[in-house]
Amino acid sequence: MQISETDITSPMIDLVVVGFTGELRALKLQARSIRLYAKPGTFNRIFYVCNDQSFGVFKRYIKYEVLPELGCFKEQVKVVDYKKLAGKRIRKTGWRSQQALKLLAVNIVSTPQFLILDSKNHFIRPIDKATFITPSGKLRVHSVPINELFRKHCIATCHYFGVEHGDKIEEAHPTTTPFMMATAITKGLLTNVEEREEKSFFDVFIENTEWNEFYFYYAYMLSRQGLIETTYDECERYTVALFGQAAESNERVRMLIDALGDTNICCTGVHRRIYEVGLSNNMSDIADMWLRFGLIKTRAEAAYFQTIEKPSKRKRFILF
Repeated sequence: MQISETDITSPMIDLVVVGFTGELRALKLQARSIRLYAKPGTFNRIFYVCNDQSFGVFKRYIKYEVLPELGCFKEQVKVVDYKKLAGKRIRKTGWRSQQALKLLAVNIVSTPQFLILDSKNHFIRPIDKATFITPSGKLRVHSVPINELFRKHCIATCHYFGVEHGDKIEEAHPTTTPFMMATAITKGLLTNVEEREEKSFFDVFIENTEWNEFYFYYAYMLSRQGLIETTYDECERYTVALFGQAAESNERVRMLIDALGDTNICCTGVHRRIYEVGLSNNMSDIADMWLRFGLIKTRAEAAYFQTIEKPSKRKRFILF
């Protein structure tokens, strides 16, 4: 059955995580959080998309380290090479290809809506389908002020879709994960771009560095009157993340961790730059947070998850 752009009443949710081999340990922690906090039946399928050239390493880690952590969800996992979505091999993967793959993931999901996570995201309180979808079938979202670092992306994407007031937008859907996407709308976006440009969406998106995947999706909806209102419902925020800007400030990290005391917050995440900078107070506070929510049992485990490592291709990943 063909799905219209506003047909989102099904409670099923596919989960898509676009990751790479530099963040494999984060995927293990995330999987553990899914086992601990996601109600059975929350996710239909879980797709892990590898955004680098080491697909074999990525797939083996998922098999040996991630699947055992997923509990009842392990049978729902499919590991996908980026080339399946991009349609080709590229010389260098990275942030741009990651953004494109989040949108192109619509071509592998089978549910009317899907949830996008980054590797860094993990759950800290119980979740189910109602966390992300209202009883009336709308997708939950918490709009935020435009991030000044990405304002040019918002304006550029609005311009592309003919949204005249793009430079005056002060608040929009977030550019961070977790983020719920409507399948039919995302497919409409890809079709619109490919027919207009007469080339693959992946190539078009990669070439336009002023585009941001979530603002691009948002601008497309703005260009279709009433689509946002019929698809999304504003809700209380349910995520607080520790982004890279906090890496050199323990005060900032502690403030963000304190915000997790809000019981509406069910998801958080730690950007890899915080581990790269490695302030001892930050590492200790993050370990305490993980212990508090039951994601780890010992500080030795914290050290494992706080260490960024690109595993050897021959390594059999059995550590914890």
